[in-house]
Amino acid sequence: MNQTLKTILIGPLQVDAQSLRPEASLEDAGLDSLGIAELDLLLAEHGVTLGEDRLASVTTVGALDQLVGEHLAGR
Repeated sequence: MNQTLKTILIGPLQVDAQSLRPEASLEDAGLDSLGIAELDLLLAEHGVTLGEDRLASVTTVGALDQLVGEHLAGR
C-alpha cells in the first residue's frame, strides 16, 4: 500500500490498520462519505488531487490504493 495513503488513513482518519486489506470495502474500513471528503483534503495536502467524486467511485481499499498510486506515478 502507498505509504502516503496508509499514513493518512491510520493517522488523521484513525482507520484500524487491520482493516486495510485490499478486498475490504471502504465502508468496512471505516470511511463514510464524510471520511472520503476528509481523505480528499488530506491527500491534496500531500499533492494528490483527485476530487471527492473520483474517490467515491472506488469501493475497496485496494482500488483506492491503486487510484492514488496511479496519480502519483503520473506526476
